[in-house]
Amino acid sequence: MRFNRLSVQIWVTFTAVILAITLCLLAVFVYGARRMEYEAKIQDLSAVHEFMVTSEIEVYHRFDVIRNLREASHFVYFEGNIYPFAMRWRASIGQHTHRDLLSPGIDVNFITHMLATIRLDNTNSITFRRTIEGISYIFIISPVDNGMFLVSYMPNIYDNDLMYFILVIGGISIIIGLIAAKVLANNITKPLSKLEVFTQKIATKEWHEPIVLDSKDEIGRLAKSMNEMQLSLKRADEEEKLFLQNISHDLKTPVMVIMSHADAILDGIYVDTLDKTATIIKDEAERLSRKIKQLLFFNTLDHVFASQQDIVNIRLDRLVKRLMERFEAMSSQLKINLEIDLVEVNTIEDKLYVAIENIVDNAVRYAKTEINISLKQNNDSFRLIIFNDGDRIDQNKMNVIFNTHYKGDKGNFGLGLAITNKIISFFGGTVFVQNAENGVSFIIDCPLQPNNSAETF
Repeated sequence: MRFNRLSVQIWVTFTAVILAITLCLLAVFVYGARRMEYEAKIQDLSAVHEFMVTSEIEVYHRFDVIRNLREASHFVYFEGNIYPFAMRWRASIGQHTHRDLLSPGIDVNFITHMLATIRLDNTNSITFRRTIEGISYIFIISPVDNGMFLVSYMPNIYDNDLMYFILVIGGISIIIGLIAAKVLANNITKPLSKLEVFTQKIATKEWHEPIVLDSKDEIGRLAKSMNEMQLSLKRADEEEKLFLQNISHDLKTPVMVIMSHADAILDGIYVDTLDKTATIIKDEAERLSRKIKQLLFFNTLDHVFASQQDIVNIRLDRLVKRLMERFEAMSSQLKINLEIDLVEVNTIEDKLYVAIENIVDNAVRYAKTEINISLKQNNDSFRLIIFNDGDRIDQNKMNVIFNTHYKGDKGNFGLGLAITNKIISFFGGTVFVQNAENGVSFIIDCPLQPNNSAETF
């Protein structure tokens, strides 16, 4: 049987376990109590029987005041006759049989047959049990004077008061167990229900209020983790919205410029010559194309697989020199200083090229007069420092410049540094920025062998 509600499953499970344990304990207690009662009866009957065998007193002592001996009987058997215990010394002078000493179903013939079937020497007594007419009896027989036997017996009837008491205690335990299981189930499922509602709110981006659970256990820690997840998702959502706003604005501007100049050509009204207007349209189209390509490149980094075939050994110093020659031709007014050691690295060349290119492009835009490039190897890693003598970065912005939504005053799309950060992180390295005395340094620390060479970006 399956239950859809967790509280019902917990309640049924706990109830079944408690019921099974209680029934087992009841069985053990009932068996143990009866066993103890049986052994107590044998001990009491044996003690009285032994006293009667060894006593020289002619008076019959009443032992039925003892609880276990209320149904006990004692008599002397001699040559087919039964005598009260006090008359055992006169059994040989022909006294009459006292049949009132026998319980229903027990007669002289039964006693005679029983004595004939058991092995009894002249010194030891024997204890055994017989069932007569559905009633269990305990017998103790001992030889006494001149062929006489002392017989003590009693019905083994259990006192059901103890069993009823145990059953009542068991029933109470089951009821308490059912209540405890219900309370425990509710204590577990109620906070889980709150977490379920909270998760549904997160799914619909209703994350204005955190979940509050007054609990220090695993469920409380889960609620704390979900609150932290809520804050992270909220920040990510806000960053995504801001990023889309920036992207839409950056894409909208060149489109509007292209459309306005195209309309001017169609209307025959344009500010300058036709060639210059066409050049403006071409430049804006290229700018729009670069934005789209960079956006697509950033989005595909999460889904690009790298295999061992993509990893090649390259001279990183040559890659940096080639890259700087390109930028030097584009920015002839800047002084570029190189301090580059020979460094070989196993990497994905085109990805690492893009990562360094984005930082150099950023340095070219902000530099005033010079850019300094330093490449050093340190055991199994390299450090690349790209310095520009531009304005120092506000300390409050140091931790956000690598975010996808951040774009500086002279930034293009707000994606270049974010792409660099993602690529370097994939290779197992780090990229960070530091303010220098007269400028800004971007620093890349990366292993010579990528740590995630067979995983995804």
